[in-house]
Amino acid sequence: MARRKEPRQLLKLMTYVLGHQPDEFGLGPDQEGFFRVKDVIKAICEEPGWGYVRRSHINEVLITWRDHPFVMQDNRIRVENARDSVRPVSGIVPPKLLYHCVRRKGYPVVCREGILPTAHHRIFLATTQELALRMGKRRDPKPVLLTVLAQKASEGGVPFYRQGSLLYWADHIAPGLFSGPALPKQKEADVQQKKEPITPPLSPGSFVLDMERSDVLHRQKIKRKGVKKDVPWKKDARNLRRERKR
Repeated sequence: MARRKEPRQLLKLMTYVLGHQPDEFGLGPDQEGFFRVKDVIKAICEEPGWGYVRRSHINEVLITWRDHPFVMQDNRIRVENARDSVRPVSGIVPPKLLYHCVRRKGYPVVCREGILPTAHHRIFLATTQELALRMGKRRDPKPVLLTVLAQKASEGGVPFYRQGSLLYWADHIAPGLFSGPALPKQKEADVQQKKEPITPPLSPGSFVLDMERSDVLHRQKIKRKGVKKDVPWKKDARNLRRERKR
């Protein structure tokens, strides 16, 4: 278990993470420059020796140092006077390839509709696979890594913005502008259920036994057992005997 560090050390780390190089930690701000607190905690916990950090430790820093540089709003946090590196740069040409991770559960939808913003309201794209996987594992232990044809998308009219030196973001990446692994095949049993039964060709003199119809006839035969047939001449004889007894 990681040994707890002094709150002042956490204050310095938070200041660096949020105010200097958030992209280095795979953190992207929203439109107001805020970062989700839970994302910040996950990013800090990924650093060696900081795996113990929880929301209570963040609160301790904010309470202990009243002159801290952070602004809290609901479950979001940012540095009040952030450097220009945290502001997006527009009108740039992205690298040829960028990388993004999606959840396994949502991958089939992404293949149909493209990459859409989720909780961040932006699609953050990393310059390296390692950084994309680091970000993706915060939402799914085994995320699906996608390779985005960023330069092709840019030439097709998709605007890109640079966030620091390691992250880019866009609003939507359409199908055909990214590649990923093949979709998992359906279970063989499910596929077989959907297939229609195949009737083999009949050879001359052969016939097909309808098992369902045979079963119905068999049940009807059982029901008829014990029911005596009313033969006409027997019925007349019974009536004649009754009249003679009267």
